Amino acid sequence: MRSIVLANQKGGVGKTTSAIHLAHGLALTGKRVALVDLDPQGNATVAVQGMEGGEAAEGALGFLTPIDRGLWLLPSSGNPAIQERDAKIDLGKLRGLVEALSEQLDWLVMDCPPRLDEWGWAGIQLCDEVLVPVQAEFFSMHGLSQMMQSLEVASKDYPGKARLRGILPTMVDFREAVAIEILEDLRRNLGSLVLQSTIFRDAQLVEAASHGRSAFLHCPWSKGALCYAGLVRELSNG
Repeated sequence: MRSIVLANQKGGVGKTTSAIHLAHGLALTGKRVALVDLDPQGNATVAVQGMEGGEAAEGALGFLTPIDRGLWLLPSSGNPAIQERDAKIDLGKLRGLVEALSEQLDWLVMDCPPRLDEWGWAGIQLCDEVLVPVQAEFFSMHGLSQMMQSLEVASKDYPGKARLRGILPTMVDFREAVAIEILEDLRRNLGSLVLQSTIFRDAQLVEAASHGRSAFLHCPWSKGALCYAGLVRELSNG
């Protein structure tokens, strides 16, 4: 099983959208995939609530919710209506579930909160690879610097985990000169750490989330869906 966590200490960079579409896109290629929502806000859970499909499974997958063929969801436990202020993550229990799922899955995709609190660090500890979505704007570059420093610490504290798989440019609009400049700077300074896949800004991604469905279902020929299809191909190949 390959496990990958989408993480960034800055919010609003397309992290949850990327996690959902990576997980669903992989499932559409015939892989068995689980999407784990580690964000107490539960945005990933809400964004797929309109998806219906798949079937219940036995074993560890029986604890997850089927949302499409080959795709299961571990919903966020942080429903704001019921979560206590001092709620804590049970890392040992989650680690045990991940180990059990490894026998049944091809991919595990985790979505983290937009900060490295205990929920964010849990994802980094439990996954072999880290994908960092970065919006093509100035403040996101500052957040990327902080995230890279955090991953250096993680690689020392959790040997064999948290390997940086790549940096994913998101919400790119080539009509904005600053977006082009930042994308060029990323590729010039970070080289192969920046994925070839680029996610262009697309209002239909927001519309799909409002319907609780991925763009692969809601608007499969949209710019956003095609961009995420490219990401799935790139990560599937190595």
